[in-house]
Amino acid sequence: MKRDWLLIVFLVLVFAERVYEQRFSRAATRGERKIVWVMWSLHTLYLLILAGAGVEHFVLRWPVCWPVLAAGLVGVAVALVVRLAAIRALGRFWSLHLEIRPDHALVTEGIYARLRHPAYAAIMLEVVAIPCVANAYGMLGVGLLVYIPLLLVRWRNEERSMVEKFGDRYVQYQRTVSAFFPRWK
Repeated sequence: MKRDWLLIVFLVLVFAERVYEQRFSRAATRGERKIVWVMWSLHTLYLLILAGAGVEHFVLRWPVCWPVLAAGLVGVAVALVVRLAAIRALGRFWSLHLEIRPDHALVTEGIYARLRHPAYAAIMLEVVAIPCVANAYGMLGVGLLVYIPLLLVRWRNEERSMVEKFGDRYVQYQRTVSAFFPRWK
């Protein structure tokens, strides 16, 4: 079926884009890595969701719900734009790892003027949207019930690290800028 091939191409493109993104992380200034096990767990779960969405689609053959598929495509596109804006704004401080560097700067411009953690917001949207594209509701459950809570563990650790590094400046930033969803004035 044509939709099967389109899904395969979609999943391969999503995977290729994430591999491409890693080059920005490798070029970043290094710092002390924290809770490394979480990053590897998130990567493993991400691959499981990506591959599992394809397997679930081909094995279970759920009827296609076109509004869910369309919402998933929009979600992946929005997530990509948000994550790339975060990468661009952070520049040499971007990393896949939770790292605070000695010369770390608090970035509050660009997308960081609206969200403290746009990359986390983007990945949460993505792990929900990818299964929607495949109408893979089991993998949607994995994203909601396993991936996102684990990402929130990492987020909490990053928040603590940022307060340790930047003190009252970061606390004030927390008060004025939402973590994942923009506040509209």
